[in-house]
Amino acid sequence: MNRLLFTTLLLLISSMNILAQVEGDVIINEIGNNGTKKSMYSGGDFVELLVLKPEGVKLAGWFLTDLSSPSGMAKETEGSIRFSDSPNSVFQKILPQGTTILVWISNKDSVAEIAKNEEVVSLNNGNTSIVVFAYNSPKHFDNHDGIINITGKDNIALLKSMDRRGAVDAIAWEATTKWEGCETTLLPKEMLENGKVAWFVPAGNALDDFKNNTDVKIWKSSENGTDATPGKTNPGVDDSGLRKK
Repeated sequence: MNRLLFTTLLLLISSMNILAQVEGDVIINEIGNNGTKKSMYSGGDFVELLVLKPEGVKLAGWFLTDLSSPSGMAKETEGSIRFSDSPNSVFQKILPQGTTILVWISNKDSVAEIAKNEEVVSLNNGNTSIVVFAYNSPKHFDNHDGIINITGKDNIALLKSMDRRGAVDAIAWEATTKWEGCETTLLPKEMLENGKVAWFVPAGNALDDFKNNTDVKIWKSSENGTDATPGKTNPGVDDSGLRKK
């Protein structure tokens, strides 16, 4: 086969694989909105992702953002981070179905509870929990625009590309979001205002149950810090159906 033709085919296949990532391949599974009172959740802002695609997913080149649209202005309270596609990035690896990706949004040195956590980027020995720090993991996140700062009225979107139709999953709580490509989960503000954590509890443990995270009735919310489970299976969830035997 002609070398140029072969190279062109490889590039085409690669681009098709990227475009093949669709709604339901990865979901936003849990969000922690740091509060200032000890009686509320005060463990730091985080977003937890869950891989559902049976073949696994590479997140290299994807984005996580609290901007409401691609034309939004990045600033100290709104911004985006890009999952690095550098050779040493964990996101260049295929993350298997059932893998959770815990992204700490708060700076590691700003919250005592976060400071106790260590980065986990190895998939050895069947590990299915990745832990990274949005602003303290230069190997795994490229330079950011602005600062993601989860607030009492906000949105979080996971994007395969920074364009209007690039969303793979999006959660909003009484905030405007113009991302397209997926159905946005609309939570009431009281479920995720400052000092609360919200998490998804599917009706069963089958793949289709996990893909249906847009129904607000099967989301749970709490201001109790002990209900927050960043990097672990959510309370009341059976995820054994996602673990390959």
